[in-house]
Formats: sequence, structure tokens, C-alpha cells
Amino acid sequence: MAPDAQGASSRGGRYLNSERFGTYIGWPEQVLEHRLFSVSPEQTLLNAAALGLRVGLSARQTNLLLLELGWIRKGVKGWELTARGKALGGVQEEYPDTGVPYVRWPATLPGNPVLSENLQVIHAYEHIGEAAERDLFGDAEREIRVDGGDGLRALDGHVLHSKAQLMICHWLYMSEIAHAHHRRLPVDGDYRCDFYLPSLQLYIEYWGDEAAPGQLTAKLDKKAVYERHGLKLLEIGPDDLARLDEVLPRALLKHGLAVY
Repeated sequence: MAPDAQGASSRGGRYLNSERFGTYIGWPEQVLEHRLFSVSPEQTLLNAAALGLRVGLSARQTNLLLLELGWIRKGVKGWELTARGKALGGVQEEYPDTGVPYVRWPATLPGNPVLSENLQVIHAYEHIGEAAERDLFGDAEREIRVDGGDGLRALDGHVLHSKAQLMICHWLYMSEIAHAHHRRLPVDGDYRCDFYLPSLQLYIEYWGDEAAPGQLTAKLDKKAVYERHGLKLLEIGPDDLARLDEVLPRALLKHGLAVY
């Protein structure tokens, strides 16, 4: 037996044959436990998708949060590392086939206090009103509840009065889209929108539980105002909330805004 074959055999490896790949050595899974293959958390680097899995966000949401914190910036395409991000252990990479830049992060980054505080607030939004989660997210929920607990303060400072509105506001802010909340419509009467995007002259309304008393009537009345005055309206329903990353970019693109 050749020396290299003896070495492979002593560690559990064995020669295998493949019509496509020829002869190669197959190794048992236990070989991955060898110290040569062990990597400390500090050495493990995660892309945005992998980091997002650890912090409960999508890859897009993860990058937008890191952008908001000033740890990355937008490139012509992709994402570029800032000096602050580099100080936190971020590493600039690029896809070999396209050259588009992206950043990988230490697996220890979720433990960063600043990131943890922002994540706590973001995830508190998701659990507002769920009694089983109150203790876990109590501090963050107290942070965003204002007006005697009836209002919810978003990351951008807007005060909203429903979890759905807060989620939409948060999405617009993290996407760097200038928006007003509770803006009065430019018509006779005290009609106010959920959100207004001045760059598009576009109004956004969230329609909630139409089964509640008076909700359907109020919705139809308000829709008639938009139609009568020729105001552009984007409507969002309860089924859209869980997929804002899909619904809003597609809808906004139809109005001339490409969301990064």
C-alpha cells in the first residue's frame, strides 16, 4: 500500500472510484472534528443571509439595519464596508463571477450591544400585544410605547397607533424612503392618510379588520375621496404584512421608484 494510502486508511479514509471524478478519497464525518478543521466563533465569517438567520431578519433587512447603523454603505452595486464596520471585524468580499461587493461578519456580531439593542426593539414590534412575549420583550416594548401606552414610537420617531402601521413605517424608514405619517389630504374635510411619499406624490393606506363595526364604511368613504380627487393610492391589507419585502418593492416600482 502506498504511503499516502496508509495515511488515509489510518484516519478512516478509503479510496473510491467515480466515472465522473475518477479515484478520490472518502472521509468519515468524524474527521471534521479534528482540530485542524475547528474554527473559533471569532474566525467564522457570515454573509448577510447567514447573519440574518441568527438574528431573525432576512438578508435584505439585515443589510438595511447595518446600513442604518453606519457599518456598511451602498455601492454602485452591492454593499461596501465602512471604517466603523471594519473596526467591528467586517471583511470586504466580492462575488468572483460578477465582482459585486458584499461584507461578511464575525459570528460574534449578534452579541454587539448596539446591534442587540436595535434588534430588541425591532423584534418587540413583532410581539406587541402578545401576552406570552411581554416579559421577554418588556423593556423594548416600554421603550416604544408612548401617549399612555396607546402610541407606538417607530425607529424614525413617528408615533403610530397600530402594529401594522408601525411595521410599514419601519420598512419605509429602513429602505431610506422619505415619508410623512398622518398627513392631511389636500381636499376639503379632515381626511388623513396613513403615509405619504412626497417624491412620488403617493399615498399609502393600510386597511385593517373590515369586519369591525364601521371599518368597511370608513374604508369605502376614504377610497372614494382618493378616487374623486385623483390622488394616487397604494393599498396594503393584512395578508401583505408578512411579505412587505415582496409587496412594497413591486408596488413602488410601478410608480417609478426602484427599492435597493
